Amino acid sequence: MSWLKEIVNLAQPAGGRVSPSFRPHHAAVAIIMIGREQPLGRYELRDTMTLGEGSTRTLLKRLTEAGYITAEGKQGQTLTPKGQNIFDEMIVDIPLGLSLELGSLVVHEHSFAYLVKKKALFVNDGIRQRDEAIIQGGGYGQAGATSLIQKNGLLVMPPDDFNILTEYEREALLIMESLRVEENDAVIIGSAESVNLAREVSMAAVLTLFDGE
Repeated sequence: MSWLKEIVNLAQPAGGRVSPSFRPHHAAVAIIMIGREQPLGRYELRDTMTLGEGSTRTLLKRLTEAGYITAEGKQGQTLTPKGQNIFDEMIVDIPLGLSLELGSLVVHEHSFAYLVKKKALFVNDGIRQRDEAIIQGGGYGQAGATSLIQKNGLLVMPPDDFNILTEYEREALLIMESLRVEENDAVIIGSAESVNLAREVSMAAVLTLFDGE
């Protein structure tokens, strides 16, 4: 089973219960955050996500029941060996995610960019990623996503392969240097009025690149 299928399964109804209030991208963000910060407390996780306390508790319960995390005393949550495995698989595909100041390259004030390795060919015109970010971010005007790819040594915006360095030099250099973008990589940038939502919609857009795996 691919790591994406495992993430999707976490957000499915279980045992006759209703669907949880979190979505697969929330679970993906949580696993990466716990993996990078462990031990990570419930309140720390809640404060860095858009989920409320009840939804955060449900998410952590699902992760625990699935065998991905365990409580490390009062210090917070850590990954189990099973959780470490899925984390390791995820960061091969999505090794870096950073909050970056990208100015007019994005629509909203805050932006969060994920590097997605060797997925340039899966970005067509960026509309699928943008729409997913809008849907998961609460609607048009609340969030969005910008998709870039590294092609022939240039960081370009599909579908016209617009070289963003020509108009957004500072932003292009920041992205390339911060994320260490290589040929055929994709960069998915979620933007919103809060950095927490920007991170989440960026992940939601990223997950569209792994459909069918």
